[in-house]
Amino acid sequence: MVVFFQGDEVKVCSKEEGFFGSYYEPKIISPLNNNTLYRMKYKNIIEEEDQTWPLVEIVSTDEVRPMPPPATITTATQVFHYLERMDAFDNDGWWVGMIFFIIVEKSLE
Repeated sequence: MVVFFQGDEVKVCSKEEGFFGSYYEPKIISPLNNNTLYRMKYKNIIEEEDQTWPLVEIVSTDEVRPMPPPATITTATQVFHYLERMDAFDNDGWWVGMIFFIIVEKSLE
């Protein structure tokens, strides 16, 4: 089991209907219950009742994963392949997906 600490930036998997499998980026406010739960404060999600405050919630360890290392952008990493698994950022979170179509733009020159 990976243990996280106060101040760690992580990804949390949503289990809510319509958002299942998407990941969001909170910061850990505090570990709870011997690191089986974490109190989180989200970057891009706000409270429903008071939309001026970021959402704070408690999530279980199985919903938390570490942030990936910083991406290195090269010509090779800008190429996508048919049926390749990938993550895409949309609606304030990261969504797991697979590439089904590749659109190739041709130059008119």
